[in-house]
Amino acid sequence: MPTTLAEFTLNAGDGSTYYDVSLVDGYNLPLAITMLPHGLSRFAAIPQRLTNPSCVGTVGDLAPVNFNPYAGGQTFLGTTAADPLPLENRVTLSDVARWCPFALQVSSMTGPSEGVFIYPDTNLERPAFNPCLSACARYNQPQDCCTGAYSSPTTCSPSAYSRSAKRVCPDAYSYGE
Repeated sequence: MPTTLAEFTLNAGDGSTYYDVSLVDGYNLPLAITMLPHGLSRFAAIPQRLTNPSCVGTVGDLAPVNFNPYAGGQTFLGTTAADPLPLENRVTLSDVARWCPFALQVSSMTGPSEGVFIYPDTNLERPAFNPCLSACARYNQPQDCCTGAYSSPTTCSPSAYSRSAKRVCPDAYSYGE
């Protein structure tokens, strides 16, 4: 089953803590991580817009194009209009609806032509939400999983899934580099 992950590395050996949103195993739900400083000055000094990764790859959860979470002086994920999140405004509903290739969707569709999809498949109706497997999770091949001969950053390249996931969720980690 594909899983959107929130990953945390506590005390990484260099005294730091790291966290990210990962789509390496696939996508099954929108996810955001919010760092709240809770009055600690060393955390309060870090701009909140730099510490809150998120991924919304589901049509029904995507905010409208002109979404302003700060209207009326509101805070949003610990940020304010004075130090706003750099909200992604280039991703469209169509991008989100079509980012996962048919072959990686959990509930595969039957192709219109004797079970075969004709490329481009942009005219086919997709479900509003369908979890997406990563290429590694679906095919378990070394080049998709960054294992074996592909286990280093110089030999492992992003798959079509990874590139597509990165376009929709630029904050997310999408392949095992």
